[in-house]
Amino acid sequence: MSPNCPLPPAIFPKTTSPTSKTLITTLLHSSTAPSNILSNVTTDLKHLTTSFKTRYFRSDDGRQAAVWVYQRLEGMIGGSGYGEASVRFFNHSWVQPSVIARIGGSSGSTIVLSCHLDSVNLNLPAFFKAPGANDNASGVSALLSIFQTLLLIPTTSNPHLPFKNTIEFHFYAAEESGLWGSAEVFSSYNKMYKPIHSVLTFDTIGRPPPPQSPPQKNKQIGIVADFLLPEFKQYIELLIKEYTNPNIDSVETSCGYACSDHASAVRFGYPGALLTSGRLEDVIDGKVLDYSHSGGDTMEKLDLGLIVEFVRFGVAWCVELGFAELGGNDNNGNGNNINNNEGRRAYLCDNGYPDGWMGSVRRFSAARAAEPLGIGLWVFVLIVMLGIARPWEEVPIIMKMGRRVRRRARRGYRVLVGREGED
Repeated sequence: MSPNCPLPPAIFPKTTSPTSKTLITTLLHSSTAPSNILSNVTTDLKHLTTSFKTRYFRSDDGRQAAVWVYQRLEGMIGGSGYGEASVRFFNHSWVQPSVIARIGGSSGSTIVLSCHLDSVNLNLPAFFKAPGANDNASGVSALLSIFQTLLLIPTTSNPHLPFKNTIEFHFYAAEESGLWGSAEVFSSYNKMYKPIHSVLTFDTIGRPPPPQSPPQKNKQIGIVADFLLPEFKQYIELLIKEYTNPNIDSVETSCGYACSDHASAVRFGYPGALLTSGRLEDVIDGKVLDYSHSGGDTMEKLDLGLIVEFVRFGVAWCVELGFAELGGNDNNGNGNNINNNEGRRAYLCDNGYPDGWMGSVRRFSAARAAEPLGIGLWVFVLIVMLGIARPWEEVPIIMKMGRRVRRRARRGYRVLVGREGED
């Protein structure tokens, strides 16, 4: 068992970089950039939600969706001539792999931008449709567009400026089953002593704002406060204010548990954060209809303009941190927790998930509910609960039905015993 992780460092720039700002402005404010981003997001969303019946992690469609994401990234890299870019599968014991794209940097530190690519319909996931438009084709399409925009840098900056820090794009399998894919990825990184500066996750980023009277003035990017370092939150707020449109606000929200893949990073001692669309409390309170985990999570219910703003933010996030000086390193775990001599993190650790035993119950329930064995388990639990409650002894109509069932059972038993006696 690995020891607990030390408190991760909080090394984030206090201001934006003038050099990075010029490059970001060029990437995001050319005459064709906004329309290209919207077009790419729309095309990728349509393919992800209509070409696959489901992206369930144990299904062949789920595997094919991951292969498509890989091929989409591979095509972008091949068409760009960007020598520092690559893409690979991260295979698991189930059929759907995770996908990891990389733009190499010169330092030992890595920034991760992530999302999950699987979807699920909890009403028998192996059989029913799960388009998963908001949860989480929205995040996948945003990361694909961000990656594609960054590959324009060699033709935008003259001379070409290689990134100082490596940037990775993670598309995780099996998030809906309990963060399984991201847990295996970060467990692997932990065992390799891999230094990760920070992990930022996009999940359900296309949900429209709640209907209000008067209408809500600005759209919102929700910053999930659970397990989030204050310095991390401040830097996110800085970039939202600097690089998204004036009609976009940042708002603090909360899951109350480890509700997405950023929690796997936190588990293994890497600073993690989660962004979503608006306030999750609006979903809980019923102010916004949530179609997650059902066949109703379709593309026409999304706010595509808000997803474009996440893309703008993501491009700024990658460029600003990609060129930033993220602090010194030493052998004692100070600075960015990198061993200077070997360019590695100086320790192994595992905190477990940060939401304790109740979070473990939630993940266990989510994982088992999405499997045939789990469905049988819930049916068994229901039968036991009915046996304890014995509602047929309290409700007249159920009592009447119960008596009929018992009479027929006794009659059948007598007939069966009688036939056995004859034999």
